[in-house]
Amino acid sequence: MNLRRSAGSALFAAATLLGGVAVAGPASASGPVIDHEQMRETFFDDFVFELCGIETYTTLTQRFTVKTFADGSEQVQVVRTYVPDDPRIPIEKGAGSSFTAPDGTRTVVGKPIQLMGAHGKVRLLDAGLVSFADELVVRGPHPSLVEPDLAPYYCPSSPT
Repeated sequence: MNLRRSAGSALFAAATLLGGVAVAGPASASGPVIDHEQMRETFFDDFVFELCGIETYTTLTQRFTVKTFADGSEQVQVVRTYVPDDPRIPIEKGAGSSFTAPDGTRTVVGKPIQLMGAHGKVRLLDAGLVSFADELVVRGPHPSLVEPDLAPYYCPSSPT
C-alpha cells in the first residue's frame, strides 16, 4: 500500500500528512479522544517506478497522534520517513500538524516533505503553512504544490 505522493495535486501535502489515519470515535465532554499509532511497512514503490522507471522497495515508518474533539474538529500530528532500498532515490521525511475545523476547513503546518539525497543534501523542502478553505492559502516554500514535474527531485540524473 503506497500512502504517499499524489504528485502535483494541491492536496499533496495534506494527503501525505493524513494518509492512513484511522479517525477516532466521538469525543467525550471530558476532552478529546486521543489515538496514538505507529507503523512500519515495506512496499513496492509505484510512485518511484512511475516517475523514474526504477524498481525499488521502500520502507515507510510513521508515527501519528489524532485528537478528535466533541465539535467534530481534529488535530493530527505526523512524523514519517520513506527509505527506498535503492540508494539513488532520496529519503523522504515529513513532520507536521493538520488542523481540521468543524466546517471541514483544513490547515497543515510543518515540513510535510523534505527530500534528502546522498550525504544528507536537501533536494526539496516543503515547509510552512497550507490552508484548504474557499481559497488555497500557501505560506512558505511548497514546490511540490507548484512544480509540474517532480522527477528532477526524486530521480537520479541517469538511471542505471
